[in-house]
Order: sequence, then structure tokens, then C-alpha cells
Amino acid sequence: MKSRNLLRLGMAALCAAAIAHAQVPRSNPTSKIFVADSEGDTQISTVKGISTLAKKAVYKGEGTAIQTKANSNASIVLSNGTGIYFDVTTRTEIRAFVQAPFRPSRTDMEEEPSISRTHMFIDYGVVGLSTSKMAAGSTLLVETSHASAVIEGRQAVIEAGDTSTTISMLEGRASVQSSPDGVTYDVKSGYQVTIRAGKPGQENTVDVRPISDGADGLAAWLMERVLAADAARKLVYFEMQDGASDSVTLFDGESAGGLEIVPVPVAPANPPVQPTVSAANLSGR
Repeated sequence: MKSRNLLRLGMAALCAAAIAHAQVPRSNPTSKIFVADSEGDTQISTVKGISTLAKKAVYKGEGTAIQTKANSNASIVLSNGTGIYFDVTTRTEIRAFVQAPFRPSRTDMEEEPSISRTHMFIDYGVVGLSTSKMAAGSTLLVETSHASAVIEGRQAVIEAGDTSTTISMLEGRASVQSSPDGVTYDVKSGYQVTIRAGKPGQENTVDVRPISDGADGLAAWLMERVLAADAARKLVYFEMQDGASDSVTLFDGESAGGLEIVPVPVAPANPPVQPTVSAANLSGR
């Protein structure tokens, strides 16, 4: 009888310890994404399943996948201040997105609030990027089936197809590789690199060249995608607020030390411009 009571007391102590441990707040805030705009049929995949991407909704950043269908596009903003535009028929995974805590209030909204590590994989389609001024030590890695690129900011367009990948730098620079052990190409502002899959047993081919601004309309086409990402980025900034705030009901995640990363709408002097262009009005190539 005594041994049974001791066993019950031991189990009760273990349960109490487990509950106490579960209530300990996370040391880092959960990174977030804010949906600036969504046109047409766009889906998001999270640990909770697949659902329609909802405009102005907030999701966990890491481990999500966004897929646009034909005649649809979307724009999101990461809580590190990076705007991302997903063109028609595009699928992208945010495989990793971790962010250090930052001050509850900031003075320069153009600067990244804290050091972050972002890893994206583009299965197919076109993605436009517009970053804030990245903090020293932050990394933005973008991969496709043909290449990997460390983007150092601030404006880029990545096109991933079945047989090739093209990375265009409109502002800033990127370090690009066609294989893990391959040569690293420094792609500067105003240049683009195309990596084409080699034949079986052969290496991929790499071509670095200036971005054409001629009659083919390439420069304007690229800038349209970047401006969509940039407009989304300027719609919100992120703060750390008390977890008791009503605004955290939008979040799918846990607080860190009682604080949550919360998007705050920017109040522009002029009426806001929609961050994305309707899929029907997107210029083609």
C-alpha cells in the first residue's frame, strides 16, 4: 500500500514538472509572414494542412509552402522586413526562417530589426524579392533544382523552370553556385545569371550577362515583379508586443518571454497602392 502511494506521489511530481516545463516561454520569437495581397487561387501549406492564402492573415514563417495557380499571384512580408512576390504558377517553400529578438520599438523601419536566417526553395515559377537593409550576419539563401544563391540584397528576381534557373539582380549582389562544389559566381547589380541543366553525366552550364533593357522588355518585366514585392514590404513593419495584446489572435504560434512579433500597418500620407498587379494585367514575355 505504501509503495503504491509513493508511486502516485512520484507520478504527480513528474506531471507537475512537465507542466511547469511546458509553461516556460521560448527563448526566441516565432518568425512570421504577413500576407499583403493574394489574387486568384493561391494556397498555403503549413503543419496544420493546406488552405487558401488569406489576405492580411499572419502565419508562422518557417515550414510553410505557398503555391499560386494559373491567373493568380500573391505577395507576403517576412517579419525581417523582406517582401516577396509570387508570380503566376509558382511554388515556393520557406524551409528555414529564424529571427533573433529585437527591440519593442524601432526608429528606422528600413533596417532589418534583427539578425535572421532565411532559406527558400523555389520548385518552379517566378519570385520577386525586395529586402530591407539586412543586418550584419543575416543570410538569405534561395535554392532551385539547378542553383543556390546567397542574396545580399536588395532587389532580385528568380525564375525556376524545368531545365534552367535565371537569377537577376536589379539592386545589390548575389553569390551563385550551380552545384555545391562548383564555382561561385558574383552577380552584381544590373546583371543576371542563367544556369542550364547539363546532359546526363555533364555539368550545368552557366551564363552571366547584363540585363537587357532593349526592345524585348526584359528590364521592365523584371522591375514589375520587384516593385510588387517592394510595395508589399512597405505596407507593414514589425514590432514585438506584449503577448496579452488582442492583435496576437491573428498568430499561429507561441510567444517568447510574453512578447509576440506583430505586424503594424504603415499609415501612408497618400492612399495606399495595391502591392500586386492583377494576374490578368501582368505583362508577359
